[in-house]
Amino acid sequence: MTTLHDLLSVRDLAAAYRARRPLSPIEVTEYFLERIDRIDSDVRSMVTVTPELAMRHAAAAARRIAQGDPNPMLGVPVVIKDLIDVKGVRTTAGSAVLRDNVATSSSAVWNRLGRAGAVLLGKANTHEFAYGGTTEPTVNPWGSGHLVGGSSGGPAAALAAGLTPLAVGTDTAGSIRIPANLCGVYGLKPTRGAVSASGVIPLAPSLDVVGPMGHHPRDLALAMSAMSARHASADPAASHAAMRRRAKARRVRFGVLADPGRMTPGVAAAFERTAAISSTFGTTTEVDFDEFADTVWTNFTILGVEAVLVHEQWEPHRSMYTPYVRERLEQAALTLAVDHVRATRAALGYRQRVDQLLEHCDALIVPGIPYPAPALGISSVDVGGVVEDRDTSMCRNTAVANLTGHPVLALPVGFEDGLPVGVQLVGRRGGDADLLALGELFADEISVATVASAFAS
Repeated sequence: MTTLHDLLSVRDLAAAYRARRPLSPIEVTEYFLERIDRIDSDVRSMVTVTPELAMRHAAAAARRIAQGDPNPMLGVPVVIKDLIDVKGVRTTAGSAVLRDNVATSSSAVWNRLGRAGAVLLGKANTHEFAYGGTTEPTVNPWGSGHLVGGSSGGPAAALAAGLTPLAVGTDTAGSIRIPANLCGVYGLKPTRGAVSASGVIPLAPSLDVVGPMGHHPRDLALAMSAMSARHASADPAASHAAMRRRAKARRVRFGVLADPGRMTPGVAAAFERTAAISSTFGTTTEVDFDEFADTVWTNFTILGVEAVLVHEQWEPHRSMYTPYVRERLEQAALTLAVDHVRATRAALGYRQRVDQLLEHCDALIVPGIPYPAPALGISSVDVGGVVEDRDTSMCRNTAVANLTGHPVLALPVGFEDGLPVGVQLVGRRGGDADLLALGELFADEISVATVASAFAS
């Protein structure tokens, strides 16, 4: 009997479509559309659902499978963040400014996924113009009184509610990894440039990255093979097999951040558990990165200046923005040129430092978001007995990778007070396939649920 769990695995779906008594992409697509119709009112993850388009995609995938096409993405349902253009579908960027904006062409990433045979279920919510980490009105499937994170909060919530096997988000200061950790799913911020951002509404072009989100790293690896020209010829199974051989021989090298900063007990336990598991795969060494906690301010400086330039095109409509985003743009417009130059120089130094650390390690283990999902409506959080600004502290452990360009995988590891907590693995630039293969080892060892219990059937 096929279960929801079976349908949430890209690998298992690909096998089921080609089994002796095969599933059909049409019936699987109908199943997820029905779930969205029945469940999403409780989560509010979706902005636009595309049932007619989805059924056309599913029928085309079924024909290709019947003809023997082996592409594992054929018939895989996906939701994409509502910054990513698909021809003929609205792209609102979560803003009243673009509520009637219908794309006249498709983004590069959707063109690649479409050619691979993916099925578009629809567009998922984003914080307005991706400039924030709350993604209203979407709520966390693990606790409806808690934030989903952002700005890719809609895709993460859709995954955690079991509405889709796969999602696509964007990440500028942690916007894939923050909601992935807070919603208990997997999210990859790829190496900068690995996935084209053409046809995606930007926030800060030098920091923006497009990446996959899902229920297991092996699914993200399959998605990356479709989404990225660099990964088109990659064999995820071969990468995983090679990494498993190295892990069995305990030849994988990990760097563990010596001073991970303040975090709640549940996040600290997740960080320690991940470090302990890594020692079964190889060697672990503590590494120093003294500026780690300060990198968020460097990111915010560069992000703000670039966002101001991007939003000049919508200046006549500024009154339609939410107060939160409008105020952030107004503050960013006051940034001094010298501060932007200093931030750019600092970013180069951070990149060199992470490169140096990874000369001696295959991956770095760093904390994820330093606390589980905060309650709705609060602007500060207690982290280890210290009250911190919510938005800054959410990005404290994530923003550095957008400055340096390294790939980072967010992994769910456990729970604190019934809410997911996680960690991050940082890989070498261009080493996305190896990073995902490592992520598979951890995911198989940790084996944590990625669908909230309230939505698990």
